[in-house]
Amino acid sequence: MKEPMKSVISKMRADFVRVADARKARGDWSEADETEIGEAIKAAIDKGDPDMIHSWALWLADLSASIAAWELIVRGSMARMRAQAADERKAREAAEAAQRKGRH
Repeated sequence: MKEPMKSVISKMRADFVRVADARKARGDWSEADETEIGEAIKAAIDKGDPDMIHSWALWLADLSASIAAWELIVRGSMARMRAQAADERKAREAAEAAQRKGRH
């Protein structure tokens, strides 16, 4: 097998792991689905069928990229939520300190 195809297959395997983990966690795939798809991909690799290998690789790469994008969106949202909560806490603490100062 030529080096470029080895690279495609390596990337495809990494994408498969990410996609399978995410889809099983969401309930989109069962263990049987993961096995069936994995076996179909393995069959394409074993046959050396470049069209099927590239089709599987592109499909998995697209799904993997979607998962990565969603994870970035979620992380960004969580970071903004934490920052907002910290800002609100600081403002609340400052107001409480000012209130205490005014009582003395």
